[in-house]
Amino acid sequence: MRVLIAGILGAVAMYVWSTVAHLSPLAMVGVHSIPGERILVAALQLSLGDKGGLYVYPSPSTADTSKTGPEGLIAYTPHGTGGVTPRQLGVELVLQVTESLLMAGIAALAGGGVWRRVAIAVLVGLIAGMATNFSYWNWYGFGLDYTLANGFIELVKFLLAGLVIAAMLRVKKAT
Repeated sequence: MRVLIAGILGAVAMYVWSTVAHLSPLAMVGVHSIPGERILVAALQLSLGDKGGLYVYPSPSTADTSKTGPEGLIAYTPHGTGGVTPRQLGVELVLQVTESLLMAGIAALAGGGVWRRVAIAVLVGLIAGMATNFSYWNWYGFGLDYTLANGFIELVKFLLAGLVIAAMLRVKKAT
């Protein structure tokens, strides 16, 4: 039961940090606006219509590897919401509860003192930040500034959850 409670409280710490981080300028590090955005949006709507998804150019099936030129990745949503939706916030909360419960399980299995468990959480945070952000930097050309900022957000998320989880799972002294 303590592991479940620790995981839920860790998720609260993750969620608060993620919300603050993503509403701060930190979330926009490495994100740029496209000059002539309206022209690009019109072209995307004409070409893709209602077919949302992840698009890469040049197409892997038609790319001529002997030529160099622009490459890119577009996440296209034909009917955007214009902002953060309650559904997105709810999904993020479910994801972070799941992450934190898994982290609490790892911390409980690892045993040891508070700082050992916090160190394990930091290592998990590094793995989480690297597994996505640095692969996107490598394969898709995400900017290094964006990559480092988002890796930092993940690391701090797990550090804070780890502190809460480790405190909740600390060994109680016999009386």
